[in-house]
Amino acid sequence: MNRIFVYGTLMTGMDNYHLIQPFVRSCAPAVMRNAMLYDLTYGYPALVLAKGPCQVYGEIMELADIDRALAVLDRLEDYFGEGCQDNLYDRLVCEVYELSGRARDAYVYVWSRPGELATVGRPVESGCWRSFKQG
Repeated sequence: MNRIFVYGTLMTGMDNYHLIQPFVRSCAPAVMRNAMLYDLTYGYPALVLAKGPCQVYGEIMELADIDRALAVLDRLEDYFGEGCQDNLYDRLVCEVYELSGRARDAYVYVWSRPGELATVGRPVESGCWRSFKQG
């Protein structure tokens, strides 16, 4: 698989897009259902899996050289490997939806410490980091 769903600083035009840009083959708006977005006190967002009618807006990107791209992203997201207690984010394969409604599997960095959200985060009700940052 060579797709990733980004929802925060890695989206086009955002602060960390330059890290992923060399690998991007294509990019399209997308949404992840059953997920919530949080603004962390650290200045970046967190996505957590949730139940109910909530969703997170972002972009689905097809990447070239996926292994190199994931190495760059894993460093950014403090992902050290599956099940590692030091992970800040876990890299999961999740179903996301293009605006056409087509479901696609993509890698998603999911916040690994949901129990801390009450002290380090607040919900982004719109589910959209870009509009939250511009508002």
